[in-house]
Amino acid sequence: MTIIQARERWLAWLASARLFRVLLVLNLLATVVVVMATFHTITGDQNTYLGYAEGLLHGRYSYWYFLPEYVPDTFRNPGYPLFLFLLRLVGAQDMGVRLVQIGLYLLTVGIMLKLAARCEPRSQSWLVRNLLLLLLLPNVQLAYFAAVIFPEVLVAFLLAVYGYVALAWPIGTWRRTLVLALLAALIFQTRPIFILFPGVQLALDFWQTWRKSAFPWLQALALLGLFVASMLPYALWNYRHHGVLKPTSLEGGAGVMQIGFWALRMPGYHEQRYWGNTMGEELMSFTDPAAVPGHIAAFNHEWDVIDAQIKPLLTDRDRRNLRLMAENKDNLFLTYSTAYTLKREKLLMQANLANIRREPGYYLKTRLYTLVRLWVTGVQLNAWRKAATPVAKIKVVYPALVSATTFLLALVSITWTLMRRSILFRSNIWYFSLALVIYFGLVHLPFAIQARYTVPVRLWLFLATAISCSAWLIKYNTMKTNRQLG
Repeated sequence: MTIIQARERWLAWLASARLFRVLLVLNLLATVVVVMATFHTITGDQNTYLGYAEGLLHGRYSYWYFLPEYVPDTFRNPGYPLFLFLLRLVGAQDMGVRLVQIGLYLLTVGIMLKLAARCEPRSQSWLVRNLLLLLLLPNVQLAYFAAVIFPEVLVAFLLAVYGYVALAWPIGTWRRTLVLALLAALIFQTRPIFILFPGVQLALDFWQTWRKSAFPWLQALALLGLFVASMLPYALWNYRHHGVLKPTSLEGGAGVMQIGFWALRMPGYHEQRYWGNTMGEELMSFTDPAAVPGHIAAFNHEWDVIDAQIKPLLTDRDRRNLRLMAENKDNLFLTYSTAYTLKREKLLMQANLANIRREPGYYLKTRLYTLVRLWVTGVQLNAWRKAATPVAKIKVVYPALVSATTFLLALVSITWTLMRRSILFRSNIWYFSLALVIYFGLVHLPFAIQARYTVPVRLWLFLATAISCSAWLIKYNTMKTNRQLG
């Protein structure tokens, strides 16, 4: 067998239906193993999410619904709580929710495979689909989120459906416009950071149609109008209960942004001024260990200044509720009155902007680090220190190694593709995937590092990488063959 024949045979095997079936079975087995290992895991946010659903069953949107003088929620948009509420209405409890999410995860993978099929270079090829499954197989953290009470898999499913409609249905049709508006509304209420992506969607549509002078202006305006209109019910709910016409929750953004600024300077510190966050210990250090106590003191001084200004806004009802909240053992986040919450959020944002102006170099450095860490699972250094065997240590570093390798491969292959755009087949799918990945990365930059924020678009990163790698393999094989024949 010649070198050319061997290479052709290897590429044919990589693009074969038989390999696809093997990879599909392996991914299903990996999902089963991960789900069985994590099915009973209780996350830090589980009780608040399930509390929302229980509150809605009692006609109150709050996980503190059982307090005699409860305060309507200030913490989260209602997308995922409504999903849990609907499942509760049909009798699903904690385990039932997990089973539904596992089903949504499998459907999400199926939709992404359908999109990958549209990117195959030849009708009989399975290359892009096989590469997608190869990338998914070791990244077991995606299946993990299917079996826990977090909104990531629901968002991933909605994004997969949104992407399929955006890419497979003709631009300019009313059916596409209406369904995209509905899906965008659902995604926004589950993850409000999606608020700007419909604009990105229209930019992609314009880019695909402007040469033909076929951009559907009326449908574009309708999509934006319907999307904005979908925000009104929750905005009006906020106005009714808090006196503020706001389409997102009253709190969260400024506080998580503040944690994002300070966390890398306070490794291992458990703050008790906001939501009780514990700062992770990163492999890369951003401060001298001797300076950590000083940073903790500065962080708490910043809070002392804020607390002094908002203390007069603490109502008698707040004081009564705080005593009752302190007795609760479900790890629920504290909820305060409207004026107190809004003032605290405003002062936090002012402090954030002052910190950035004071130390722009440090802030830029940490944001560049965040840009990478959003896609790479962190190593739990405490768990690493406690790991007594090589197997235990591998378990600790495995998610970080796999996600880091995947991200590096994505970075290299996508950069190569950007330099050689003419080699892409069905490039609109690749550009959409890239736009979604870049968007999710950029909108989360100002906040505290949470790799799970990008879980809903990891499959889109894998799809873009699979398309790029398939194009490279074909290009490389053709180039080598031509050289040897010539």
